[in-house]
Amino acid sequence: MPVCIRCGREVETLVDGRLCPSCYVEVRGLGEAPEELRLTVCPRCGSYRFQGEWMPPPPGGLEDVVAMLFQARFRPHPEVTHYRVEEVVLEKSYDGDYALIRVVGGLRGVEGEHEALYRVRLRVAHQLCPACFRRASGAPTAIVQIRGTGGRLGEDERRMVEEVISSLGSGIAESVISVDEVREGIDIKMMDQHAARTLASKLRSSLAAAVKESHKLIGQRRDGRRVYRLTLSVRLPFFSEGSLVSYRGRLARVEEIARGYVLVRPLGGERLHRLRVEDAWRLLEEPRYEDEADVVVAAVEPGWIHLQETGGAYRYLELRRSEVTVEGEPRVGKNARLIRHNGRYYLLA
Repeated sequence: MPVCIRCGREVETLVDGRLCPSCYVEVRGLGEAPEELRLTVCPRCGSYRFQGEWMPPPPGGLEDVVAMLFQARFRPHPEVTHYRVEEVVLEKSYDGDYALIRVVGGLRGVEGEHEALYRVRLRVAHQLCPACFRRASGAPTAIVQIRGTGGRLGEDERRMVEEVISSLGSGIAESVISVDEVREGIDIKMMDQHAARTLASKLRSSLAAAVKESHKLIGQRRDGRRVYRLTLSVRLPFFSEGSLVSYRGRLARVEEIARGYVLVRPLGGERLHRLRVEDAWRLLEEPRYEDEADVVVAAVEPGWIHLQETGGAYRYLELRRSEVTVEGEPRVGKNARLIRHNGRYYLLA
């Protein structure tokens, strides 16, 4: 049986032909570790710079960053079949910062795993990442201007906008520098133009908002490239889900707004018309009523509907069924709404 030249024990396998697994790891470790690790970390958000790019902060904080950088620079010995960083402990010393790194790995021809401990010096530089720098300076690269019908934003519209923003998750929220309430609506200043476009796109697909894009030159980089600020003008339509609209001269109801389409159903029917947001803005109009009243269904005959107006006027109306588009079930004694639009009556029972 082979004998270890260091401890003299007989073992089944000598790792490099001379040392037993325990002596091998004790003498040589599992590989060559870097003498020091240099880290650039954002003091505000914890993101770090890796290979020239800023990476989001890992869930485990600085220890995870050290583990990743160490693993990238660690050079395992040829006899090591696999390895992983098992634990990182940060320590401060009189002469600087260090990391104690426990590495676990396997040796060729040897069952089980062995571990080695490395002490590596850390040189940590603190620097604001581009996102935190823009947030600190308050200089947005994009502005999303949200306006309502007629230029103003109502309370219901504000609530719908807030619901859309909250549905996008933390990635969009982290890009927001400020949300400014202005007389006309809301101005959302953002650091990231991609996030701003994502927000505007979601408002278009979920609320049928019209989006216009413009750019303004705000500076120039050292390499000569121009820097533009993106402005996205987002205007909400007069309608929302459940609204009555005029569609090709007839009254219709907006049944659903989703995925960039508006589903419209003419009153009295079941067929849905699927319109793109841009087509909805062109084809749907805010309805104007020639007459509007609250009524009670007094009688229903094969060719006629009898209605008693309420609310003080108390008119009694006898309407031919051919003149009335009925939405719902007009039962005797049921309260309903009578609307006259483009010369035709609509009974919303």
